[in-house]
Amino acid sequence: MKRVSVVILNWNGRDMLKRFLPILQSNLIADSVVFVADNASSDDSLQLLNSDFPDVRVIELDKNYGFADGYNKALQQIDAEYYLLLNSDVEVTSDWIEPMLWFMEANHDVAACQPKILSISDRHSFEYAGACGGFIDKYGYPYCRGRIFDTIEYDKGQYDNPMEIQWTTGACMLIRSSDYWAVGGLDGRFFAHSEEIDMCWRLRLMGRKLYCIPQSKVFHVGGGTLNKSNPRKTFLNFRNNLTMLYKNLPDKDLRHVMAVRWWLDYLAAFQMLILNRSWGDFKAVVKARRAFHKWKKQFLSERQEIQLRQESAPDVQVRSSYSILWQYYFHRKKEFSRLHPSVSKGTKQFPNVVLLPQIEALLNEGHTVTLQLRGYSMRPFLEDNRDKALLIKACHIAVGDAVLARLPQGGYVLHRIVKIKGDEITLLGDGNLVPEHCKRSDIIGFAVGFYRKGRSAIDKTNGIKWGLYSIIWMLLRPCRRYLLAFYRRVWLKMFKPI
Repeated sequence: MKRVSVVILNWNGRDMLKRFLPILQSNLIADSVVFVADNASSDDSLQLLNSDFPDVRVIELDKNYGFADGYNKALQQIDAEYYLLLNSDVEVTSDWIEPMLWFMEANHDVAACQPKILSISDRHSFEYAGACGGFIDKYGYPYCRGRIFDTIEYDKGQYDNPMEIQWTTGACMLIRSSDYWAVGGLDGRFFAHSEEIDMCWRLRLMGRKLYCIPQSKVFHVGGGTLNKSNPRKTFLNFRNNLTMLYKNLPDKDLRHVMAVRWWLDYLAAFQMLILNRSWGDFKAVVKARRAFHKWKKQFLSERQEIQLRQESAPDVQVRSSYSILWQYYFHRKKEFSRLHPSVSKGTKQFPNVVLLPQIEALLNEGHTVTLQLRGYSMRPFLEDNRDKALLIKACHIAVGDAVLARLPQGGYVLHRIVKIKGDEITLLGDGNLVPEHCKRSDIIGFAVGFYRKGRSAIDKTNGIKWGLYSIIWMLLRPCRRYLLAFYRRVWLKMFKPI
């Protein structure tokens, strides 16, 4: 079984394959493989693959199953820990897989993630299909960090923080195979459009998380070069979006949302007819609504199952609380940063789960690294987001050392060594009561000092002050529970942190 299988679904995309497959092949990671699943193309895609790309594994489907069921049929034939769904018109970059994979390896509650997606025609602009992570408003309208309706932002680094999102784009999605099949994969009846949003909704109702990791970047041709008037696309977008809402909305919201959508959909239809002079798109909206009402009974049993998940996960936010139409047209909030000002204000912060694998690589190369500390596991002496650690590669370790360690179950900790028995290491955070265990080989960094309370002077771990702190706190371990409780409940309410 391969760790990562990159899977491209192709239908008459010979030119895209010829253009982008060589770039993809030169930017793969070890233990990965490329599949092209062909949806019964009528061009010479298969001939091209056989002649020019013999290393690419080909899955020939007997007919065009569309995007949704095409992937289902293909992925049933692939054994991998991770699927990386990739459009044929995507140009990847160097190190595009690693940040996403590192993040998911460190966060087992994350089912899928996507990279930052930029336009191939304007490489400084986000791309329509996914941009920097997808969201859904209260009435089911999708939008993105970096793209709201037809307003597409330039990438100025304003969204370079990894962020939990509500849906990941099907243009480039890294997903655990176990999670993909746990929710039944993409809904094949959708054929194309909204199928990934529907699947992501179901994943989130299972308690699984989705992220955009902007440290990974790709360029997408997408729909920017296509004619905006496309009745077939309009039909699928409206029909599938309504079906997605019917399947997944909680009972308490269904009647209201569907009533509002009736008015909004017909308003959109007349706007297409009068302002855009598109009779085809007008008919497509009307046809889509009729098609939805005709086939929604097929989804009744699934809706009932999903309602049970809603009851078990009442606090999962699968939609935004506001109407994106109201925010966009009446409040003129056409950029994501205006909807959520905090996401691009001030210094950009990255979760340690993204940075730490890269820090490990730097330490292994012999570099020193200054790490901003997060969490409260080293209280009372080290505080969350206040103090920094100066790290070097761990060579010789001893009981009492503060070290950066990789845990077998995933993730990293900066804790103190309390016991060494052969290859087995026992760690305990100064502010923790339950120890962690790892192997000697999992110790990747040694703290030579700490910058505390914003000072430029370092408290060296081999210095008198830090040594005294360490000795006293180790001796007080039997009564640490009570001291920590006093520190949290009394000291911090009356005084500043130590």
